[in-house]
Formats: sequence, C-alpha cells, structure tokens
Amino acid sequence: MYFGEYAVKVDDKGRLTVPSRLRQVMEVEGDAVWYLTRGFDGCISVYPRDEWRRIRAQVSRYSSMNAKALDFRRLFFSSMGEAKIDGQGRMAIPPHLRDLGGIGTDEDAILIGVDDHLEIWNRERWRGFQSGHEAAYKEMATLISMGEEMQGVGQAAMMPPYAGGREANTEKGGKTDAY
Repeated sequence: MYFGEYAVKVDDKGRLTVPSRLRQVMEVEGDAVWYLTRGFDGCISVYPRDEWRRIRAQVSRYSSMNAKALDFRRLFFSSMGEAKIDGQGRMAIPPHLRDLGGIGTDEDAILIGVDDHLEIWNRERWRGFQSGHEAAYKEMATLISMGEEMQGVGQAAMMPPYAGGREANTEKGGKTDAY
C-alpha cells in the first residue's frame, strides 16, 4: 500500500528521487517495474506491474469499435512509459509526461501514494486540486463508508470499486485485504 505526500526534486535529466520509505514498500511489494502514463486532473499516474496488468485487462474488455473506449485507449496507452528505480533510488520521467504534468527539470514536484499506485504532480496543480476538492471531502468519505458509488460527488467523479479482489502486502510485509 502506498500513501503519503512527498516533496521531491526533478533533476536536470528528468529523474526524481523516490523517498526511502516508498522504496522500502516497493521492495516488500516486489514492485520493481513501473508504468507511467497520463493521469487525471493534470498528474502523472505511476502503476506497479500487477496493477498495470489489471488496468490493461479491464480496458481491453471494451471493443476498439467503441469510439469512447478507443479514444481513452489512444490517450492512455500512447502516453505510457516504463521505469525502474536506479541504484541511487531515482525514477526517470519521460519528457512527454513531464510536459503533460507541467513538471520541468530542476523543479520541485509532489509525489503522492494513492493506495495501489503513485502520482506525480506539479506542486501548484496539487495544491489547487486539494483546495478544489476540500468541500466535497466529507461527502466523499460518507459515501465510501456507506458503500455507495460516488458518481458526480462535488467535482469528483469516481469509478466503481474494482471487483477483482486483491490481497495486498502492508509496508511491513504482512498481508491485508486491500480491496
């Protein structure tokens, strides 16, 4: 499980240093290969291999003859890049994704854990996202605790929970029912 907010620096070669706490979780989870792609709301989504495979399977259930599904597949998969953490704990962010995310080189960024994946944000976009969703936060929490879908809550529109079921490791290596 990935969580937390971390201020990170993107170096002049477009790499960010992954905080040691997250690298420890990656090691416990066995997450060595990461898939980066355009996220929502201006971020870069970063998925470990197993989660990426689940997303691919879910998306591939829709026919390429479905125009909306095809549009999504084009945007989502064409922006994908693969990364591994190097010996110094750095992850390279492809230039086209840095452009999409509004993240320059030699610039500060925000790395957040979102349970089953990570997101990389331009600092100002992240702060704007937080302030823009603050009013609906309590409502979102209420609906989640009641097990209801959150389509159209405040400004957030979420997909229904993933029905595949998965047992996830905690950061200490134990097992927990994550979803």
